[in-house]
Amino acid sequence: MTAEPGRGGWLKGALGNNRALVVILVLFVFLATAYSVIVPLGEAPDEVPHFTYVRYIAEHGRLPVGAEEHEGFQPPLYYLIGAAATFSIDTSEFTVRANGDYSFTDDLPPFNLLLHTTQESFPYRGWALAWHLLRLLSVLMGATTVWATYWIAREVFPGEKYIAVGAAAFNAFLPQFLFISGVINNDNLAACLSALMLLVTVKILRGSRGYRHFLLLGTLTALGVMAKASVINFYAIVLLVVGIVLWQERRGLGASLRRGLVLLSLSGLSFLLLSGWWFVRNQILYGDPLGWGLVLAANALREAPLTLGDIQWLIWGLYRSFWYRWIGIELELGFYALLVLPCLLALVGLVILPWHRERLGPGAPLILSVLGLYFLMVAGSLIPWTATVQGTDQARLLYPALPAIVIFMFLGWALLVRREWGNYLAYGVAGAMLLFAVVAPLRYTKPTYAPPPILTGEDLAQVENPVEINFGDQIKLVGYELNGEEWHPGEDLYVTMYWEALEDLDEDLWLLFRLVHRRGYDLTFKDGCPSGGRYTTDHWKKGDVIPSVHRLRIPDDADDHPYRLTLSMHPFESEEWLPILNEQGEDTGDIVILTLIPVMED
Repeated sequence: MTAEPGRGGWLKGALGNNRALVVILVLFVFLATAYSVIVPLGEAPDEVPHFTYVRYIAEHGRLPVGAEEHEGFQPPLYYLIGAAATFSIDTSEFTVRANGDYSFTDDLPPFNLLLHTTQESFPYRGWALAWHLLRLLSVLMGATTVWATYWIAREVFPGEKYIAVGAAAFNAFLPQFLFISGVINNDNLAACLSALMLLVTVKILRGSRGYRHFLLLGTLTALGVMAKASVINFYAIVLLVVGIVLWQERRGLGASLRRGLVLLSLSGLSFLLLSGWWFVRNQILYGDPLGWGLVLAANALREAPLTLGDIQWLIWGLYRSFWYRWIGIELELGFYALLVLPCLLALVGLVILPWHRERLGPGAPLILSVLGLYFLMVAGSLIPWTATVQGTDQARLLYPALPAIVIFMFLGWALLVRREWGNYLAYGVAGAMLLFAVVAPLRYTKPTYAPPPILTGEDLAQVENPVEINFGDQIKLVGYELNGEEWHPGEDLYVTMYWEALEDLDEDLWLLFRLVHRRGYDLTFKDGCPSGGRYTTDHWKKGDVIPSVHRLRIPDDADDHPYRLTLSMHPFESEEWLPILNEQGEDTGDIVILTLIPVMED
């Protein structure tokens, strides 16, 4: 039998004509999903409050008010979608376990903000399942951004398909974009909708000027604002596009005014219907349509005016996080320096563009000008935001303009080679970025969150201070080492400890360190994971020997005194202390003095 002519032919034709896009999207979804599995839950930018926002809506059936949720100042579209996808999953056992060994001031390991128990292990269940489903939603949003980038480039350069392939591949295989696309963050929806907004904008500038196109543009822009408030600046592009259309059509003053009013009304109607209620709600609850007071309360504010050094810090941070960077995840300085080369080459190509305008084709200069303007608007908005809050040196804040960024970069490279070499350039960029995307999580991400090594008996032979301290026949301290013989106020005491699991542990045990004065008061203490914040005990198996490093800062006001370093152990969120057993298995109490720590005043 033969198929009827045309039946299914449109799909086969579309896949055949855009086979490279299909491959890019499949690889992107695979890689972004892999990133989402490799990065532990909660270790991405603000991911915990993004998750709890979704969870709040799913549990209460309403939006949070005021400070009920840290991210509650954000428009709710991303979180409503997430709640609709996960409301049926029981997340009642969700608990945040902050890592007491993480340092907010010193660039020292461990770099994981949270402790990760077997509740997060595969097969996923409960809140961890909901979290991973939300991450998959982000992956789909990222895939949509890549898809839109491809079609924007096809519209701008209809005769230069290789530019679309190269730009889409550059977008898809950018490690930082894969990282953000694999986690819970409303930037993913904002970037997705912004890319679709740009695509519709380009189609309008190419001649698709029916009322439905302007209604669609207004609808997407309104939804974008409901994903992230900063997208509201796209309305300037909407006004510009309407103005360009009226100028190009030249219908006469009266007809142009009437048509302009209709086109603006279509966009304005979408705003009023889809996002206007959010601003009214903010006005009612907070006396401000933007809820600005709530925004400021939820962010760390900058306390001094911007300086040249702050601008340099912003640019350096944006550059590194454009490629790949987060807490504990950073490329080598030489690698960042090497990546300056493709940026410079792209810049050179764009500089010589006026001498190669024949490569653009009719209409392309105008469209590129609009894309460039939007990039400048997004990038420029970071200046006042940086003058207001801290932590803005993250390239994800530029993602609403990411399609424009990657198209301009690839265009710059393309202008440096002959047109007939375009396909080689596109697939060369795709291959290089794919390699980068595969290597990045293996070399830079996994080691950051890797558990400590499992030691053998031979490894313990050189331990300076072997001991046998048995905590409830569950875990035993078999040795320790100190980083000195005496310490001074303001210095760090490092204690390297060696633990042995006496059974398969199914409980998250916590170790309480205390430096105790002879009069009985604590000089300082730390309560956290026995592995030094890297590997919770419910992962430990019988016979495992786990090394750990613990840091205690000697307070500046410490007296000249030999302090007792004491240890106690208890389950997480419990005050039922494990008994310390002697060789006969007898209970000797729940506190043990490990050693004396002499502190000498300067």
